[in-house]
Formats: sequence, structure tokens, C-alpha cells
Amino acid sequence: MEVEAQLLSAVEERPLGVRELSRVMRRRTQVVVSLVKRMEAGGLVGVTLERRDGKGRPAKLVSTTVLGEEYLEAFHRLRRMPLKSSRNDLLRARADAEYVNRLIARGRDPIHAFLELNGIVGDSGDP
Repeated sequence: MEVEAQLLSAVEERPLGVRELSRVMRRRTQVVVSLVKRMEAGGLVGVTLERRDGKGRPAKLVSTTVLGEEYLEAFHRLRRMPLKSSRNDLLRARADAEYVNRLIARGRDPIHAFLELNGIVGDSGDP
């Protein structure tokens, strides 16, 4: 999510080419290209070809879509929201992690055990 928000922030004001994005984001061009493809498939960015009068192939300009703007807005809103947890929440999370490690040590799949337990609890509910 961080890298997607970083890309959307970079192209929020004006469309940028992949090389410019790579420089602004301080990431390799290959990483930016695959990120742009993934985000374009998800509808977060649009890619258009820049018309040039000179030689060479036209540059691809990346810009945000309406969905991308909403994604970025939600990302910033969630970043401003503080997470609250008590000491008991942290102790419970630690106990859960220790339980998962015991299951793994015994050769049990924690997800399968959770689904099994969930099924037992669901079956014993009030009719």
C-alpha cells in the first residue's frame, strides 16, 4: 500500500513518464513498470502515450484515475487515524502468536485448526 500511495502522490498533480516516476520514487524502472501495470489493471492509474515530434517511441504518461484519487484520499485518512490498543490487547496477541507457534511445532496447520475450531463453535451455537 505504501508504494501504491507513493506512486499516486507522484502523479497526482500532473502525469509523469516512467523514467520520471522512477527518479521521483527512487525505485528501479522495472519495479515502477510492473507497479504501473498492476495499478492500471486495478483501475488506479491510466496510461496514455505522449505525442512527440522527434524520433523514438512515445513516452507512456501515468496519471491518476478517479478511483486512484479516492484510494489516495482513503490512504491518507487511515494514516492519520491512530491505532489504539491496551496492554491486554497486546498480551492477547502475544498469547495467540505463541499458540500458533505451538501448533506449527506439532505439525498442525494453524489456519486449518482455526477453521476446525470455528466449525465447532458454529455448530454448538443456539438454534
